[in-house]
Amino acid sequence: MDIRARLEQLAAQPREWRVTTHYANGATKTHDTHNQAGAENFAIGERRKVGRELISRETGETVSVVDVTVARIQ
Repeated sequence: MDIRARLEQLAAQPREWRVTTHYANGATKTHDTHNQAGAENFAIGERRKVGRELISRETGETVSVVDVTVARIQ
């Protein structure tokens, strides 16, 4: 199996884990992954942002990350 076909096969698999980033203004951002290890890996980077003042790409306003959760998608 060539690499392209393998990547297409992986992309077609359902995503089973969700990382949710919660902001102080009530907004949330989600990132879905295929497995728990991928979700935990993504969450590490998101947890580094907790308590920091960031600029939202959508609004340009300053936002603060308050929590990051990892959960299985039902």
